[in-house]
Amino acid sequence: METTATYSLEECINHIGLGKYQWRLITILGFCSMADAVEMMLLAILGPAITCYWPDVTKIQMAALTTGVFAGMMFGAFAFGIIADKYGRRRVIVLSAALNTLFGIFTAAAPSYYWILSARILVGFALSGASQGSTLMLEYLPSATRATLIIVVELFWSLGSIFEYVLGMIIVPLYGWRTLTILSALPISIVAVCMYFVPESPRYFVASGCPEKAEHILKAIALTNKRSLPPGKLQDVHAQEECGSLKNLFHVNYKRTSFLLSFMWMTVAMSYYGLILINTSIMTLLDDTHQSITNTSTIKPNECKMLTTEDYQSLIFTTFGEMLGIPLLLLLLSKFGRRIVCCINFSCASFCFLLFLFISHMEPWVINAITFSARMFISSQFSLMYLYTMEVYPTVIRAIAVGCASSMSRIGAMITPFLAQVLIKHTFSGTIAIYAITTAMAAICAVLLPIETRGRELKQAASDRGNSSTVPVDTTADPWAAAVDNLASLMHINDSAINEGYQPLIQDNVSDEEQL
Repeated sequence: METTATYSLEECINHIGLGKYQWRLITILGFCSMADAVEMMLLAILGPAITCYWPDVTKIQMAALTTGVFAGMMFGAFAFGIIADKYGRRRVIVLSAALNTLFGIFTAAAPSYYWILSARILVGFALSGASQGSTLMLEYLPSATRATLIIVVELFWSLGSIFEYVLGMIIVPLYGWRTLTILSALPISIVAVCMYFVPESPRYFVASGCPEKAEHILKAIALTNKRSLPPGKLQDVHAQEECGSLKNLFHVNYKRTSFLLSFMWMTVAMSYYGLILINTSIMTLLDDTHQSITNTSTIKPNECKMLTTEDYQSLIFTTFGEMLGIPLLLLLLSKFGRRIVCCINFSCASFCFLLFLFISHMEPWVINAITFSARMFISSQFSLMYLYTMEVYPTVIRAIAVGCASSMSRIGAMITPFLAQVLIKHTFSGTIAIYAITTAMAAICAVLLPIETRGRELKQAASDRGNSSTVPVDTTADPWAAAVDNLASLMHINDSAINEGYQPLIQDNVSDEEQL
């Protein structure tokens, strides 16, 4: 007798659980994140090297070089987001990796500044597709471990950053920046080969109306993990909504979220890359007597100063702040909801920026300590922004949501070179104040977010409000932590339909109407 039982995609992935299949996926996509970081951290090394290689290149032109990369990423993230929702996440990652390798080689062969500027814009465009690796990974993970693993994988980014700094410290003095550029393009080329072993997302197939293909992949996952599928048949919940539709980002369920996230993404990228560039800018401003960095009138605008071994070591040290931020973020997420942790990260980063304002003469260790702390909070927030964005939007627009979020972040990243490489030479305090104010504003935006995604299943369609299941919430959490979590939730009582599936930590004294 044929069974009529059915199961949802979320139920199936949770039933199969975490196993060998997901760990293989995490390794491959983690390497993708590492290769992405290698290309991005190259920006911090290229600036001083090219200034010495082409003495006629001005500071404005050097800032434009960095901005060009982010401009390419802004347009690429939007384009690749649409392609990923319409044609699949896997294809985008392969195409991105192949193009990035090609344009990276073009950079190394650049005979002039404008050639390298054009090449880096194309690198930025190609590199933006790598962010879809996080989307693909999220859609394979069971709900109980989804947040933890997405954040832990960010360690690959930090490892890639450290690898690039060590590589630059060895290669640039001996062989020059061209050799470094070629070597930096190699890891991303390996990603294109590795993606052969990664199938398309089953969530994408379900959203695209191909549940048979999704079920075929789910059977392969179950076989690899030595588990069975749930009894019955996979539900065909193909939404009657166009995949990759930009208008769904402004659906009534997501309009306020989209606007608030846009500013938060712009701020987190401006601050993250600003810290990296500020660190190298300060190194070029300091002389052997450790002069005051607030008095920059004696600095020659185009003075050539290559990064020293000590400078590279400083960059490596501050990157460890990002690695320390991972366990800190996991600890905070175990206590609070996503919105409160976003607020904490932005607030602490703003405070770290303020510390720069009250130090008139800075020893290198002070600079490193402040930058270490700031990068710890900002990198944690960057990881959380990806997690929250992927959780809050449904499958039919998840890739384009991540793409648009990445595009908004690149606007902030495009602004930051002119702040951290140009304006800082004229007014250090004014530059730092801009970063401190914008991060404080982002902290306010975090509290105003209407949707809490902790304990909320991944949606398939923008109009989907029902059939929510919840991830178990730790009800043994400290009362003070739960109280703060509830406070943020109670600010959005009117959003209860959108927040369906979220359970505050303390529920005894909260009415059913207030349980978001």
